[in-house]
Amino acid sequence: MAVSPPLDVSSSVPRGLRLALRGLRLALASPEVRRTYLRLALALVVLAAALSVGLAYLVWSYVPVSSDMSMWTWLGSWLLRAGGTALAFIVAPMLAMFLVNTVFPFLADAVFMAGARAADPALAARLEQPADVGLVAGVVGSLRRLVYFLGVTLALLAFSLVPVLGAVLGPILQLWYSARTLSWELLDPYFERAGVDYPRQRELVRTRGGTLVGFGLPWTLTMALPFVGPLLFGLAQAGVAALVAEELAPDGR
Repeated sequence: MAVSPPLDVSSSVPRGLRLALRGLRLALASPEVRRTYLRLALALVVLAAALSVGLAYLVWSYVPVSSDMSMWTWLGSWLLRAGGTALAFIVAPMLAMFLVNTVFPFLADAVFMAGARAADPALAARLEQPADVGLVAGVVGSLRRLVYFLGVTLALLAFSLVPVLGAVLGPILQLWYSARTLSWELLDPYFERAGVDYPRQRELVRTRGGTLVGFGLPWTLTMALPFVGPLLFGLAQAGVAALVAEELAPDGR
């Protein structure tokens, strides 16, 4: 039977940060999480490293710096390079996560269920038998999130080309948006098992925006760390079970 998460829980960034910390503690304390997340982390670190290097290379290639530039043009070009590189390191782990979850969804699902058993055994028991939403529906939903994420990212990248203002605000706005999107993607195993369709997911993301941003912020910053960050993604995937137990699942508190 599909689970229908409620919509009447208050949403705030501090609440999301608190749930992120609780989820991390649960994930670190669970031997099952440690056993299941390694394959997921290794797949992500390889993809994220390749994407980070590739995107940063594109930024530096399309924003040239030469010795005959005026001081302000030279400074503006370096600010654009710095802002574009920051965006690349924020975006690359997210893109890697989308790709892995689309091609190998079972990796994230196993880690999430290990986290659910640590956070709330009763919730995990209810989710043991997934709702019949179909593999195609899950893949389509993930691809829709990816396309939307890429569209917003390209818009913010264009904005970051605005001298000074864009170079400063572009990465900040990307961080905020990436944090919300990361939490949404982390919730995908729960949504599939609970039978939550894409329109319902969008409504939940809209009403819980503050909490999702708060939960995703520390993980987005962590995952942006070269090589090390994606290795810790499995902890985020397991830790999101705390968000599910307290925020989304009926009787999950």
